[in-house]
Amino acid sequence: MQPLPPNAPSRIGDYALLAALGRGAMGSVYLARSRGGRPIAVKVARSELADNPQFRERFRREVEMARAVGGFWTATVVDADPDAEHPWMATEYIPGLSLQQAVQDHGPLPERAVRRLAGGLAEALVAIHGAGLVHRDLKPSNVLLADDGPRVIDFGIARALEHSALTEAGIVFGTPGYLSPEQVVGKRITTQSDVFALGSVLVHAATGSGPFGEGATSALVYRVVHQDPDLSLVPPSLVPLILPCLERDPERRPTPAGLLELIGPPSAEPSWLPSRIRSVVEQRHTELSMLPAKPPTRVMLDEPPAAKPATRVAQAAPAGPATPVPPFGPATPVGPAAPVAPGKPGKPVVPATRVAAAKQDRGDVRPTGSRFRTSRVAGISWAGVNLLAAIVTAAVADPKAGAPDLVRLAAFIAFALFAVTAVRLLIGVASSALTLDVGPDGLTLSNGAETRRLPWYAIARVKVEAHHARPWLVVWLVGAAKAPETLGRGSFTVHKGGLRVYPISHERYRKRRDRDVVELRSALAWYGSAAYDPR
Repeated sequence: MQPLPPNAPSRIGDYALLAALGRGAMGSVYLARSRGGRPIAVKVARSELADNPQFRERFRREVEMARAVGGFWTATVVDADPDAEHPWMATEYIPGLSLQQAVQDHGPLPERAVRRLAGGLAEALVAIHGAGLVHRDLKPSNVLLADDGPRVIDFGIARALEHSALTEAGIVFGTPGYLSPEQVVGKRITTQSDVFALGSVLVHAATGSGPFGEGATSALVYRVVHQDPDLSLVPPSLVPLILPCLERDPERRPTPAGLLELIGPPSAEPSWLPSRIRSVVEQRHTELSMLPAKPPTRVMLDEPPAAKPATRVAQAAPAGPATPVPPFGPATPVGPAAPVAPGKPGKPVVPATRVAAAKQDRGDVRPTGSRFRTSRVAGISWAGVNLLAAIVTAAVADPKAGAPDLVRLAAFIAFALFAVTAVRLLIGVASSALTLDVGPDGLTLSNGAETRRLPWYAIARVKVEAHHARPWLVVWLVGAAKAPETLGRGSFTVHKGGLRVYPISHERYRKRRDRDVVELRSALAWYGSAAYDPR
């Protein structure tokens, strides 16, 4: 909980803002009071997203789905206005901390607390599924630990059970490490996908890490599909409860109601939280009671434009086409804004990536998104293999070898192919390695010395395009944006009216290249859904 930033409004709708709770990919979260004095958490969308009809529709859908659930184990929606100048949603304020933050700061939960957590989450899923929804992104940062039990939050990517997007192939929504196998491979998603995520959350609560370890997104999704979960650190008494949830076959997983039967009645102890976490929750209750009933007089967000001072206009985000980004993720503590990189002539002026924009599931502050790298090691290895093959075929093609003419001809052709491939790979190795980041702010390409950034609002269309089995990430910019200068390896070169931005694993073997293509497509669908062209 932090003081309101200088440019924050004093009221949202009928709610007086008291403090800043955090900032997510879509906007800010504030602590507020209702006119009757109840504490409320208010999510307010970022200015640059408010003019985007697709974003407003996504926001409206999140509100509707959160309202449909209700129940004891979710944060109740008390008010919302998706049609406001800045769309907002108010929910009950839960003075707890996320499971992610609790485990990071205080270590894994004891067995008794994990069982209570399992019961609360299973009951929450009963309510969510009973409303005809699949959450699809159950993870530690979306679980709040309150003094009377856990709460499930964030219905930003939930979908109705009959929604056609559930069977849309090739697009993955959710968080790597907590996705079910059917989500990863693009099969039909059912309520049992949430049960798999519940099992992964319980492993994290009991051990401090997920059942498939950590690392790059590609590694995590590969383990989910092809490897068994690691439960070696889970207390033995919890394994019979968790292991069935992590079955690869959805039909073999228990239902949430079945889990409640397996867990049995809750403990009769007065508090389910460990003392160190309970102290934090109690402290937040105390902080809440000490907040003033009314904030200082400030500019109202929902005043008509004519009533706003000129300084308010100067603080607004630049106008322009906006692209929806992932829904409110785990909020991060509000701090000073990161500096914005100055624009250079001939390049689009784009904001610097905010390193503190969101927290990954480990809880440390670092850039969000997916990262891809070209590899010099792989290039050198394959160049060496092709050079060796060129030497061997050259020896066969040599007339002194005494091979038949047809064999020598075939060997010469093979020598030419291997030699050309080796030279091409060596040229690539000589160039600087490239790193591509796909995140909530856009695309960032770096060669170690220089960086080029393309925000989503500067991208009209983005797709993965294959060219003779050598896939490229290609973007088409909006009319006002100018093409950045190349960083080597063919980056930012003109292609079909757009720009080739990044060569996807050209130096790697086919299986790895195909895996990187799938991961990049998923990242583009998640972070740049409005601009992403899946064809």
